[in-house]
Amino acid sequence: MKKTVTALVWLIASSSGQSHDLTALPLGDGKLSQSPKLGWIWACHVDPQAGGAQRDGPWINAAKGTYDLTAKAVVPGQVSWPSQFSISVQQDQRVFTSNDLPNHATGTFPIPSSSDAYRYDRNPNSIGAQTMRVALPVWPQLAAQPSCVPGAIGFLQSGAVLFNALDAPGRDAVAHETQDACQGHPQESGVYHYHSLSSCLPDKREPGGHSALMGYLLDGFGIYGAYGENGKALVSQDLDECHGHTHVITWEGKQVSMYHYHATPDFPYTAGCLRGSYRQADVQTISGPRPQRGGGNTPGGRSGPPGMDAPPGAGNGMPQGNSNGPGPGPGGGRPDLNKAAAALGISAQKLHEALGPPPPDLRAAAAKLGISVEALQAALNAAR
Repeated sequence: MKKTVTALVWLIASSSGQSHDLTALPLGDGKLSQSPKLGWIWACHVDPQAGGAQRDGPWINAAKGTYDLTAKAVVPGQVSWPSQFSISVQQDQRVFTSNDLPNHATGTFPIPSSSDAYRYDRNPNSIGAQTMRVALPVWPQLAAQPSCVPGAIGFLQSGAVLFNALDAPGRDAVAHETQDACQGHPQESGVYHYHSLSSCLPDKREPGGHSALMGYLLDGFGIYGAYGENGKALVSQDLDECHGHTHVITWEGKQVSMYHYHATPDFPYTAGCLRGSYRQADVQTISGPRPQRGGGNTPGGRSGPPGMDAPPGAGNGMPQGNSNGPGPGPGGGRPDLNKAAAALGISAQKLHEALGPPPPDLRAAAAKLGISVEALQAALNAAR
C-alpha cells in the first residue's frame, strides 16, 4: 500500500502544521442530513437496500468509527485510455465535452478475482467511453438557498466525472469501496468516476499557496484542492456546510471575490450540498445512460451480480448520491427513503440508520424502530 500513501501526501501536507492521520480518518457513515450541515452531506437520494462493497475491509475500524487509508486495498492495473476532454467558453457558457476516459491510467475493471480488492468489493463493471456535453454558467451565482447534492456532481480536469462522497446505500464510499491508484472506478453504465479528488491530478499551488483549480461542479462554481488562503491546509470545519467559502481567487484571468469549493481529506471530501443552481438534465448526462438489465460483458454493462454500481438516478429518475448502485428489491424498484420514513412517521436518517448496510436485516431494523416487520416492508414497498 506504499503507493497509496505516497500518492495521497499531496492532500495532507501542510506548511501550517495541520494534517490528518491517514491511518485513522473519521468514517462518514451516518453523516447524512436533510438540510445543510457542516461536515455532513445533504444527499438528494440514497438507497439502504442497494448494493456496494460486499464486506468491510480490515482497514475499517467500525468500533472507533475510523478507517486506515494507508492499508486500504487498491484495484491493480495500469490501463491507458484515449481521453477526449475539452472546455470552451461560448458567450456566457462554459461548455464541457468529454468521453469520460481519464487522461491518466486506471486500474483493471472488472476487478480481477485474483486481487486483494476483490475480496471486499467485487465491482463487475467495465470502463466505457461516454458521450457527454454540458454547458454551465461562466459566472455562476449563489442561489437563494443551498440544495441537496446529486450523485454525479461535476468534472475534474482529468476529464472524468466526480461523484459525491457516498456509495449507493449512503455509506462513506472512499472508506468502503475499492478504487484504483487514482481513486477512481466505474459504475454500471461504465462511467469512470471519483468520490474525492484524485492523486493523479496533482494539487498545484498558485502564488501565495492557494490550490489551483481542479474541476467544476454542476452549478458552475470551481472546486480547488486542499489549500486555502496563504497555503493553509483546510479541513471540513474551515469551510461552510456545502464545503466551500468566499474570498479572492483567480477566475477567468481576473482576481475576483467569489464562492468556490475545496476538497479536504476528511468527509464529505468535496461538496456537502450545492450553493448554486444546477439542472437535473446535466446530472443525468454525466451519470451516463441507464444500463440495460440482463447482462452481457459489454463496456459499462452488467457483468456480475445484481446491485452493483448503478448510475445515479437509474430506476426512479431521482439524483442519487452513490456509485455502487441499487438493484431492484422485493417491491420491484428502489424505495424513496423520504417517502417511506414519512409513512412511518420518522426521519429518513433514523430509517437509514436502522436499516444499516446492505443487505438490510428487516427484522432487526423493525425491532430498532419499534414497529412490525410487515409495517416496515409495506412502507418500503409503497415508496418504490
